[in-house]
Amino acid sequence: MATFSLKGLLLLKVCVFAVAYDDLSAKKLATQSTIFADTQSYKAENAVDRDITTCMRTEVIGPNSPDKSVWWKVDLGGVYNIYSVNIVFKNYDGYELRQRGRFAGFSLYISNIGDTINLHHSYLCYKNGLELPLLNFSKTCITSGRYVIFYNERRNVTYPAGYENSNVVTELCEVFLYGCNKTGVYGKECKIQCPPNCNYNTCHIQNGTCFECKPGWNGTHCNTKCAVGWFGTGCKQQCFGHCSNSSPCSHVNGHCVRGCVHGWHGQFCNETCTGHCKDRATCNQWTGLCDEGCAAGWTGNLCDRECQNGTFGYNCVNNCSGNCLYESPCNKQTGHCDQGCSSGYTSALCNKRCEGSYGEDCRHLCSKYCVNQTCKSVDGSCVYGCEEGFTGDQCNEGNNSVSINSALTDEDDLIPITVGGILGACVILILALMILVTRFRQQSKKRKPNVDTSLTNFNMTPLKKPRQSTKESLSTIETVAMHKPANTINEPTKRGAPTNKNISVRNIKAQIANMSVNDNAGFKNEYNDIPRGELHPCLEGKKPENKAKNRYTTIFPYDHSRVKLMISSADKGGYINASFIEDARNRRSYIATQGPKPKTIEDFWTMITQEEVSTIVCLTNLKEGAKNKCAQYWPDVNDKLQGDNITVRHLGEKVYAEHIIRRFNIHNEAKRQDRQVTMYHYTAWADHGVADPLSLVVFHRQVMRATAQSSGKYTLVHCSAGVGRTGTYIALDALYREGERTGKINVPMYVRTMRKDRMNMIQGEDQYKLLYLALMEAFNGPSRSMTSERFLSEYQEQNCYTNCGNVTQKMTFSTEFEELMSLRKVYSQKDYVSGRTHISANYTQSVLPVEEYMCHLSYVKGHNTYYNAVLLQTFLEKECMISAQYPLPDYTADFLRLARDFNAGIVVFLGPLKDIDSSSVWFPTKTQTKSVGGFTVKHVSAARGSHVTLTQIVIQAKETDDLKLTVLECPTWKEAESIGDKGVLLDVVKEIKTLKNNQEGRIIVLSSDGATRCGPFCVVYNALEQFLADREVDIFTTARQLQMRRPEFVSTLDEYQLCHDAIAEYLLKDCVYGNA
Repeated sequence: MATFSLKGLLLLKVCVFAVAYDDLSAKKLATQSTIFADTQSYKAENAVDRDITTCMRTEVIGPNSPDKSVWWKVDLGGVYNIYSVNIVFKNYDGYELRQRGRFAGFSLYISNIGDTINLHHSYLCYKNGLELPLLNFSKTCITSGRYVIFYNERRNVTYPAGYENSNVVTELCEVFLYGCNKTGVYGKECKIQCPPNCNYNTCHIQNGTCFECKPGWNGTHCNTKCAVGWFGTGCKQQCFGHCSNSSPCSHVNGHCVRGCVHGWHGQFCNETCTGHCKDRATCNQWTGLCDEGCAAGWTGNLCDRECQNGTFGYNCVNNCSGNCLYESPCNKQTGHCDQGCSSGYTSALCNKRCEGSYGEDCRHLCSKYCVNQTCKSVDGSCVYGCEEGFTGDQCNEGNNSVSINSALTDEDDLIPITVGGILGACVILILALMILVTRFRQQSKKRKPNVDTSLTNFNMTPLKKPRQSTKESLSTIETVAMHKPANTINEPTKRGAPTNKNISVRNIKAQIANMSVNDNAGFKNEYNDIPRGELHPCLEGKKPENKAKNRYTTIFPYDHSRVKLMISSADKGGYINASFIEDARNRRSYIATQGPKPKTIEDFWTMITQEEVSTIVCLTNLKEGAKNKCAQYWPDVNDKLQGDNITVRHLGEKVYAEHIIRRFNIHNEAKRQDRQVTMYHYTAWADHGVADPLSLVVFHRQVMRATAQSSGKYTLVHCSAGVGRTGTYIALDALYREGERTGKINVPMYVRTMRKDRMNMIQGEDQYKLLYLALMEAFNGPSRSMTSERFLSEYQEQNCYTNCGNVTQKMTFSTEFEELMSLRKVYSQKDYVSGRTHISANYTQSVLPVEEYMCHLSYVKGHNTYYNAVLLQTFLEKECMISAQYPLPDYTADFLRLARDFNAGIVVFLGPLKDIDSSSVWFPTKTQTKSVGGFTVKHVSAARGSHVTLTQIVIQAKETDDLKLTVLECPTWKEAESIGDKGVLLDVVKEIKTLKNNQEGRIIVLSSDGATRCGPFCVVYNALEQFLADREVDIFTTARQLQMRRPEFVSTLDEYQLCHDAIAEYLLKDCVYGNA
């Protein structure tokens, strides 16, 4: 039987007695994933029992075993400061290489929660690579934690040489964890208290610096309060500025301890009162409620919901009369019909029937030839018939005068009348009266059914009495009978059941927050309530002769809304997979279509000509992955496509980081007409995925601005299938325009509107949520793009300039800057997992790279793949720039790897190199050559300017090509200077622009933490690219887009001011030179 290696035991003794720190893991509670043969002889506690002859053992892992991974964990019983780990693996005489191969590839994690499933939440202390581990393994691992986790795996993949891949068992004989056995202490003797504001009361075991500060504190020892106006962990969150008496919020949690200023509420004073409290009172500053109730027309706990249509007044308890003109809702405050009354009603509330009159607002009198001058209030028809001699519904046809030929007009003729004559006249009069009465009764009997019918056409609906007295108009409301025609039938809608989901654009952020809870349950439920699939006939698209014209076999246009091509040639037919789409006001404004196929390109351009399209929005790349998504339906620049009657010539294109603008001229030979068409091609949206909301909104704004004066009849939008991305974009455009016009939007209702004309517009819950997020970005952060002239005008309005010279008054952008900070994206801890895992590799813990945009280095033995650097894009180029921290002395080789791995051509240090501790390690002087971690760095040449020094160097490494780098430094921008000089920024940008003309490769821009100084530099660089490309400037949006990748960019008002000062300086010189 094999015996345990004596050599390992001796090494263990040396290790144990050489370390001065406490043994933290001895006799502590241990667990493991499996136990070999399910026997207690190999239990987890064996690795901490301090008996070298007993070892834990797990079941076999490997491709042919049920288990693919294994873990072992020890609970220290508390969070302690840790120095190192020592593991003694089982050894068998003569089988050392086999044992090392079994343990190869293992990882050590240290954690506060002990989660063995989601190990990315833990700190990675060590990961074994190509070299097989020693069986007596030691690793310095300065951190803090409660749990130590050993993890290994053997999956069905190819492993490096020397790795055992079958019959792999894990046998740990002893695991030693060394550190301080008391919480909150450090030093060689573990007697010095950690700084009081270290989070979790833990700190660096050697020097006492905090791994992380408690909320409200920063600095290496967490002894500096957050600057006024900032709070929270890392002081990254900004107070909202609405605390009472201009007092600052708590630097710890951001609360306003003294309450809020008028109009704001909540612990952070970041929620606005609705402004709808009764008598214009402000809401309760703590709860946001209207303590005295809501103003007329509003309801809800926060008085933030308007009365539903048909109700009005305080608490919305009163019913509208239902008699407003055009069936419009009444005024929700007063109940008045602001547009007037429908026929037959009058008064402000339209609750009184017309008497002796008829029509809208009872403005017409009944005919005087109606019997009793009584007519129907709606149309004026006479209720009891006409006076004799008149006909028609309104008795307005017939003799308009009474004959008086037989009447005596001479008063003298009355004198000689005799008594007999009088009696005769009386008899005749009586007979005439009898005849008239008889006729009247007969006519009355005939007309009685009409009277009954007119009354039964109305429903009797009494108004509810108000529950409380109101001001004048509300206090005089009477309880009256409402009459509405019973035979009125609403015209059936083609959209299905309407969705009452009107949202104020001001409240869209709160709406998104509500819909995001419980794993986006609100978005899922709302989206799944909208009808989808084939809702209407699409017979034309399914015809055999049209099958080849469809890109997908399940997406067809509906027959009622499809675009029909007016093609005379019978063999071509008039079918194209395209649909007319209505906007939010039910006007046909868009054409949604699939990406053209090679055989439908001519049909596509025919449709554009026929439907007078001048704007094309393309939302797909021609190929995504291995799939063809759309044919290139346009010719190359200065080339043309020729059809039967149409010629398409490509006039030119402009390429931006995330979109391309192309201009075409279409010549119609048959009509002898030319049409200018512009294509906006968004290139940053993957199929079935979601775009970045802000990126999509910026693109949409550019399309809107450029097409504001377009003469085109429709905007044509397409992706690949013409339903998912196409539907999302059309909805964004239509709802944004509707929200700008009315202040409200109804997202599900508009999706129904689109889907009644084209199936499945917007595909999936993710795109549906993207629509909401994009609308929030569009309404909350409006475009500030302006011409250079307007920018200078607004800039100079707040400054005093003499002959375009020096600034004498500082510009104030505090309000705009506060808005910029409030819109900054807040990431969660999981978005910084790599930075937190490699905390010692960061200049500061307050600026860590966002995982999605981090630059991952290639693997090199003995080095991490981590560097605090993020990929950025400029206005014109995608991911061509990197923002990184200065290299730390122990990580200079990683910095050189960053430059090599990401093919850098220019490296910019926004400060003097001599002030950076690591410069002496890697940066060569004229007479030096530096060797660092497998790299050799050689000096080539140097040149010095007033603000910028340029040094050419070459980086060499085995088996790789030489990398030529231009290093720019700013020797006059000292580290102690918090505010930079606009002249320095502009000179650096100018040098880079010159170098970029002759040198390829990415730009790496560095500062102490990778955010300070880098932020203003990147904003100015991008803003100048925008100006040179489009002659426009939008510093606000530029900063917002950069903050998506580095939220710490431009985090102070001074930095935001510096951006404006630098751009203004450049534009002023451009203005002077342009006019010279």
